Amino acid sequence: MDCKTLAELYSPGALYIAGFTQARAPHLGLLFAKDSSTGILWHIRIDRATSPHWKFQRRVQAIAGDMFLSSLLLVATKTRLGDKAEAKLEAAARFVEPPSNDSFGECAPWVFNVLAVLHDQGVVKLVDQGKLAMEVDTFARQSRPYAQRDHFPNLAVSSFCH
Repeated sequence: MDCKTLAELYSPGALYIAGFTQARAPHLGLLFAKDSSTGILWHIRIDRATSPHWKFQRRVQAIAGDMFLSSLLLVATKTRLGDKAEAKLEAAARFVEPPSNDSFGECAPWVFNVLAVLHDQGVVKLVDQGKLAMEVDTFARQSRPYAQRDHFPNLAVSSFCH
């Protein structure tokens, strides 16, 4: 991972793997930065009140001030994503079906499957999915101290997806 300044790393129009601190392991999703304070989050989640299985969710996500959003790993710049980036990301996220189970830890494989679709479409360059998985897990776990309302999420650039 390449460490740079906040201004160099957080950029509207870029794509990040978002890590949310949880008790057992980080929850992951894909975040498209809209502006300096919000982004669009695509992820899967289980809401036991509506379904016993994983469900896709798209929502507006606050960047600063969310005490669970603790890491953002840059995987594609605005330049790399090109025109109509949000529509491309939305289509890929909706293309990958959530698993039909309630097994813990399915969010990470779903994120990597969406990135694989984006790679096949030429939207991102996925260099090594296995190494990316290890990079994300390590970075998200190390970012746990950033899980506070008064901290901006920890930021880094992926070495295995651009």
